[in-house]
Amino acid sequence: INQFFGEANPKAPPPSLTDCIGTVDSRAESIDKKISRLDAELVKYKDQIKKMREGPAKNMVKQKAERLKQVFTH
Repeated sequence: INQFFGEANPKAPPPSLTDCIGTVDSRAESIDKKISRLDAELVKYKDQIKKMREGPAKNMVKQKAERLKQVFTH
């Protein structure tokens, strides 16, 4: 009967300010971890490029590094 007459469902209370701050902090930490992981991978590719001779294999590693760099800048 309540549904027929349009009675609203009880709403959950809005999130508190401390909840919002906590989620922002956790997201910032996860972003920092992701940046450090990508940075380490980029350093690995740079070292690999330094040791390689010119050729198709080196170009492939360069392309991987460029794609990683694009993810890093966006």
